[in-house]
Amino acid sequence: MQYSRFVSLVAASAAVALGGALIATAPQSAEAAGAPTATVTATPAAATAAGAPVPAAPTAPAASATTAPAAPTGGTPTGAAPRTVPTATAIPTPTPAPGPITVTVAGDSLTQMKDSWALQLRDPAISMTGGVTIGGGTTTAILKAAAPRDADVLVVMAGTNDLRYTYTSKQIQSRIVQIVQKVGARHVVIAAIAPSNITKYGKKKQLNRRASGAVLNRDLQGLAADHGWLFADPWASVRRLDGGWNQSKTLDGVHPTVAVSKRAAQRMQAAIHIAANGASS
Repeated sequence: MQYSRFVSLVAASAAVALGGALIATAPQSAEAAGAPTATVTATPAAATAAGAPVPAAPTAPAASATTAPAAPTGGTPTGAAPRTVPTATAIPTPTPAPGPITVTVAGDSLTQMKDSWALQLRDPAISMTGGVTIGGGTTTAILKAAAPRDADVLVVMAGTNDLRYTYTSKQIQSRIVQIVQKVGARHVVIAAIAPSNITKYGKKKQLNRRASGAVLNRDLQGLAADHGWLFADPWASVRRLDGGWNQSKTLDGVHPTVAVSKRAAQRMQAAIHIAANGASS
């Protein structure tokens, strides 16, 4: 009986020892047999402590630096449509309207007579400012009576009476230059003397005023060209080829009719405008 208990105790102790050995070797057996094992992911801190490389953490993209537009002058809120600031506009000085052309004259009876060309000007753009007109006057008398004038245009129509006293063309031209200088207008029109039907003048009837007039007109045209003045012949349309008048166009063989003076006024009106613009023949 006692022997049997002893054997039982020995067997129980051996079984306990064998079970502990089996438990101690169980993990290795399971790994060797390919049993699944739990995988432990090391934290960055643990990996660093173990010396393993740490993958770089993803970096968030940097925000682009955007420069906000400066707020418009005047405090326009950001994002609002820019406000148009009105700029000052210079107001141009108005150009004064041109005044009438001022005209002065130096002449004989062709300018002085009733209904002469000068008295029949009907142009509102022309203002007559007076001058010297002497019936029967020579260039010597006209020069003596002339005076300075603040005028745009001076019209000289003189010389026909000088021929009566046998003054030469050169003498007449010289006095006309002096008249122009004395008056001092800005522009000058030298007018041709009128036709003449007097071919025998003087006590001995030796003077041909018609022929002398043709020579004088030619010389006056040259005088005007030399000085930059305008030469105008307001009688050209009624002058015959021989330099005389048609009888229906003259009062006395020397002076024009009213109708002819009116036509001459139209031509002189055009000449005055041309001269005022600085043109010369």
